[in-house]
Amino acid sequence: MILVLSGTKDGKEIAERLKLSGFEVIASTVTDYGASLFDKGIKVFSGVLDEVGMIDFINKNKINIVVDATHPFAKEVSINAINASLRASIKYIRYERQSADFRNAILAADFDEAVEKCKEFDNIFLTIGSKNLEKFRPLWEDGKKVTARVLPSSDVLIKCEGLGLTPKDIIAMEGPFSTELNYIMFKERKAEVIVTKESGTTGGVAEKLEAASRLGICTILIKRPIINYPTIVNDFDSLMKEIIDNT
Repeated sequence: MILVLSGTKDGKEIAERLKLSGFEVIASTVTDYGASLFDKGIKVFSGVLDEVGMIDFINKNKINIVVDATHPFAKEVSINAINASLRASIKYIRYERQSADFRNAILAADFDEAVEKCKEFDNIFLTIGSKNLEKFRPLWEDGKKVTARVLPSSDVLIKCEGLGLTPKDIIAMEGPFSTELNYIMFKERKAEVIVTKESGTTGGVAEKLEAASRLGICTILIKRPIINYPTIVNDFDSLMKEIIDNT
């Protein structure tokens, strides 16, 4: 049985392709919404697992390979999966998207550094999701114009409201977005800087960078956390080879 830890579009695709290839697959997502995106033929667990919970899940479901296709910024989940796999003596494989070309971006080591770099600008467009939105709260509290583009779910909008953002500060849409749509949004909001995360080629980063470049505005790119993955692949063929070699 293969456990696919999903937090990206890649996770869904990997689980479905493995299923079609004849492997027994179970997927895991943090949210019910994420679980609802999978085909009905795939068993999906929805919820948060710590290291102990993951070991228990691995043993109960007779998992022999873990494929980690979570978001590059889901550091805690990946570390729990690495440690749980090691303790359960099973194979761990990290599937990570290739990084986009970000040579023209202003790099930030983490969210705190990104906030500091934002202070040089008066009109800021955030495309970082909602998880770390509170770190940027001092910006709008200091009077800067901030637009937050987030998922259109009730819990996210409640969080935004609780942080002091008003409806005019929020764009609630599900991506990824094309270069053209990014261009329109950035231009309409008169953004001076875009803030995004290094989420890879399928995460829409390249389209954001291109749109910002066309408008002649800056992009602050928050670097991925550094994790020492035991095994890492960047494409499905390499993933299949690792799986076959370990079954």
